[in-house]
Amino acid sequence: MRLSSLLALLRPALPLILGLSLGCSLSLLRVSWIQGEGEDPCVEAVGEPGVPHNPDSRTGLDQSDEDFKPRIVPYYRDPNKPYKKVLRTRYIQTELGSRERLLVAVLTSRATLSTLAVAVNRTVAHHFPRLLYFTGQRGARTPAGMQVVSHGDERPAWLMSETLRHLHTHFGADYDWFFIMQDDTYVQAPRLAALAGHLSINQDLYLGRAEEFIGAGEQARYCHGGFGYLLSRSLLLRLRPHLDGCRGDILSARPDEWLGRCLIDSLGIGCVSQHQGQQYRSFELAKNRDPEKEGSSAFLSAFAVHPVSEGTLMYRLHKRFSALELERAYSEIEQLQAQIQNLTVLTPEGEGLTSSSFPLSHGLWAFLGCLQSG
Repeated sequence: MRLSSLLALLRPALPLILGLSLGCSLSLLRVSWIQGEGEDPCVEAVGEPGVPHNPDSRTGLDQSDEDFKPRIVPYYRDPNKPYKKVLRTRYIQTELGSRERLLVAVLTSRATLSTLAVAVNRTVAHHFPRLLYFTGQRGARTPAGMQVVSHGDERPAWLMSETLRHLHTHFGADYDWFFIMQDDTYVQAPRLAALAGHLSINQDLYLGRAEEFIGAGEQARYCHGGFGYLLSRSLLLRLRPHLDGCRGDILSARPDEWLGRCLIDSLGIGCVSQHQGQQYRSFELAKNRDPEKEGSSAFLSAFAVHPVSEGTLMYRLHKRFSALELERAYSEIEQLQAQIQNLTVLTPEGEGLTSSSFPLSHGLWAFLGCLQSG
């Protein structure tokens, strides 16, 4: 009775056991067969027993190996010298020396930290690798999900100087581009990221909406802070030693003008609006202007819109530009579908293929429709 129950339990595993047994048996037979037909290379090198060995009859050995003598070098560590542990970086990106593309710094204040700065964070934070907020307020209360750096002094020149110093000290080796903006600016994040991706990093570049200083020449221009501006990493490294001197010598009520004068006086570099075929486009929003009714080419192609007086206007601008991006996606899908339809004549099915043959397109259409309705 017990034997029959045991066989019933082992019956599902019998094919596996038989297969393993057969495989092991065949492997042993093959090994013994190979060893039986082959000759031992050691016997060939040494020769038959009782037969004097001729060193000139060696085969398979290079004559140059006669002078080679292996030398074993033992490990020795001087006990008088301190042991230095080799540290490896946590990420391969750090060891290879590669950097992130863009860091965004937002200048805010005590009055707008909980309103406009929060609106900026909700509209563009998910598009950038890192988004920092700088304020002169001491002990500022940080809203949830935001990284705020408090300098403790609200003077414009001091705030800008300490912001640049902080960026250089903590992120100068990690990012290629630094975009500085105010919290009353709406930024079209995908376009800005694409712009930074098309610019060469090996240059000193100060890119934004160029404005002339009052009473200065045409070459002396600064980038308007309300529309944001890009600073290259190489320019930030060159500017760092001059920050203390500029803060003591240059008087200005606006941080963007102070930075522009510091760059011109210390490095001779002014703001430009175009570089390497890339144009920095901005739009000045009129007071009480409805973003839904704005349809000019300058507005539709803008990287930044300024001024934004309240958080609700920031959200309306974001809704408007999101709708524009959605329309552009619809247009690209229609063009791709037209190209596919034109290529169907080359397929074996011929022109019998229709749009129903591409379920992925329908799924994408449904997804975009949900975005639009939301």
